[in-house]
Amino acid sequence: MPPPSLSSLSTIFGNIDIYLFDQLLKGRIQEGMKLLDAGCGGGRNIAYLLQSGVQVSGVDASAEAVKEVQQMAATLAPHLSSHNFIFADLSALPYSDSYYDVVLCSAVLHFAKDRQHFIHMVQELWRVLLPDGMLFCRFSTTIGMEGKLRRVAEHLYQMPHGPIWFLADEDLLQELESQLQAERLEPLKTVLVEHERSMTTWVLRKGG
Repeated sequence: MPPPSLSSLSTIFGNIDIYLFDQLLKGRIQEGMKLLDAGCGGGRNIAYLLQSGVQVSGVDASAEAVKEVQQMAATLAPHLSSHNFIFADLSALPYSDSYYDVVLCSAVLHFAKDRQHFIHMVQELWRVLLPDGMLFCRFSTTIGMEGKLRRVAEHLYQMPHGPIWFLADEDLLQELESQLQAERLEPLKTVLVEHERSMTTWVLRKGG
């Protein structure tokens, strides 16, 4: 079978985050796994997964986003129930403990209201993850931006494009890893977006 043309790659993979695509290449997301996209938005990271035999669920705090991802799933994976994609707060996920093989959380955690809200969200993502499961998070941090942003309160910073975001630092991530007894699957990878922000990829495995 000939390889897909370059023009068809976006049709196959959608707008998937390049660091999540890296996890696919490393075989950490497999057919038949149960996967939760926490803060799924319109589903940009799950278009390929819906078509590849992964049992995808999604939650988002936007009802409009949930409707959008339900419509996408109805087209790409009509066997899935629309109830797989629901409106919910990440700090109070409506799922059983140790249910998902993989939990994704992309471009969401920096919207935490404060330190406790951030910790509650991470704890909830961890709670619903199966032992040996993978937590994949990508979010804005202070890493590489130290001294370049106006601090408003603890971990809260005025971003150059206007809003106030919660920005974790490496110490907070290490503190949570210790509390959760997590194994870091990848070194922290942080991309600096000119003078705007930094985006850190945090990939953990839950102990058995």
